[in-house]
Amino acid sequence: MKLEAAIITVIGVCIFLAFYFAFLSFQTVDDVVKKQFVTIALYSLIAGIVMFASLMIHLGIKKIISTAEDSAEFDWE
Repeated sequence: MKLEAAIITVIGVCIFLAFYFAFLSFQTVDDVVKKQFVTIALYSLIAGIVMFASLMIHLGIKKIISTAEDSAEFDWE
């Protein structure tokens, strides 16, 4: 579960950065800087979503494999 906790932490940081840069884009006056903040916020949000999807796929595959191992009965004799 250490890997999942680390990924969840990174996802939380990405989501926080997305909202922070979006907030900064509202505060700035210059249009060029505003567009850069919005772009960085968008990339942070996309990175968080991709990592979340990867985590869900990882956990799904892990659950399927563990279920298959539990249901399979091996008779080595």
